[in-house]
Amino acid sequence: MTDQDTNIAALKECVYRLCLEKGWGEDGVQNPQHVAMAMTVEMSELLEHFQWLTDAQVQKLMAGGDPERVAQIGEEFADVMMYGLQLMRTLDIDVTEQILRKIEIVKHRTNNEGAHEHTR
Repeated sequence: MTDQDTNIAALKECVYRLCLEKGWGEDGVQNPQHVAMAMTVEMSELLEHFQWLTDAQVQKLMAGGDPERVAQIGEEFADVMMYGLQLMRTLDIDVTEQILRKIEIVKHRTNNEGAHEHTR
């Protein structure tokens, strides 16, 4: 499975099946409050890979010059996304619908409205 051939519903189902297999939550459904809190922990772990990097080091990452760190970033991002997909499934939220809705909101903002908060 890759980004090119996988839809979000299939990923939600994969995460749900993992939760079932691991016995996490009641019938594979964990408390959404706990899932949201766990996402912040995983996001912090993702941010650790960027803490104190110089501009040159960030450019090196973007140019493929540190594949080990990029792999670690990918793993942490996967943790964040898995919790997010679990949360969306539990609350019956259509991810695509929400992202497209948010894109429209951001597109209609003035240039300086939310300049430092791109997607808020």
